[in-house]
Amino acid sequence: ASRRADRSTSSLRQRVGSLGGTLAGVAEKAVLLGGVVGTLAGALSLNSLVSTQRQFDVLNSQLITATGGTKQAAAAFDELTKFASTTPYALEQAVQGFVQLKNLGLDPSMRSMKSYGDFAAAMGADLSQMIEAVADASTGEFERLKAFGITSKQQGDQVSLTFQGVTTTIGKNSKEIQEYLLAIGETKFAGASIERMKTLDGAMSNLGDNFNSFKLAVVQSGIGDAIKDIV
Repeated sequence: ASRRADRSTSSLRQRVGSLGGTLAGVAEKAVLLGGVVGTLAGALSLNSLVSTQRQFDVLNSQLITATGGTKQAAAAFDELTKFASTTPYALEQAVQGFVQLKNLGLDPSMRSMKSYGDFAAAMGADLSQMIEAVADASTGEFERLKAFGITSKQQGDQVSLTFQGVTTTIGKNSKEIQEYLLAIGETKFAGASIERMKTLDGAMSNLGDNFNSFKLAVVQSGIGDAIKDIV
């Protein structure tokens, strides 16, 4: 066991050394980048790579539980990665929102994610806040919707929801409540996520997602396996 650990440690050192050499070569050829290369090297430290892999493992486990299998989880992860890359929301936030909708028996489709994302973006809120409001409303709890400008009045098995001065009465059930909220996102705020992406906040979020994807690719190139062997 000791010899195996020694071999794994040696392999890891070689891989990290190779990565360091690559970064050094980049630095020599790109002096104009100044501190950017140094920042990149620091972000690709062993601790940073391990943290990225662990975060991915947690997200993947959540998706497997919610979708019921590794293949389904992989497909959902691909869709959510695309969603995160075109919206101002981080991948972690997108995955958690998807999982919450799925576990509550609500619609976790990309249509829903996009509509709720546009709604939240227009209101300057996080996607998680919007999805929590949807989740509560689907069970007859409408308090969180007030943060998004929606008031309610319940009457037996119906509920009257008022948004921007327009009152709509629907059945107090999960399906009709979801459709009502989806419709607002699709008709009132379509494209709000794209507009927010044009801001510095959106650009920073997108940069963070892209860099995390890059770090994950580095880990999965073999360094991650070496780390796991040592552990």
